Amino acid sequence: MDRPVSIHTASPGDVLTSEVITASGQVVMPSGVTLTGELIEQLRRLGVYTLIIRREAQDLRFSAKR
Repeated sequence: MDRPVSIHTASPGDVLTSEVITASGQVVMPSGVTLTGELIEQLRRLGVYTLIIRREAQDLRFSAKR
């Protein structure tokens, strides 16, 4: 399931389903990348706020229980 998430709720292992583009239009990460903690932090420093990611259905059920 693809969905937009805040950079603050992105998790290592999430997969980008859309390019990450800065406000100035620069592509900083292609789709298909599996996020790591380091990549998430780099995106935060670049001012990225929202990511389009794929999470497995099992992960969504777990997240809903929190």
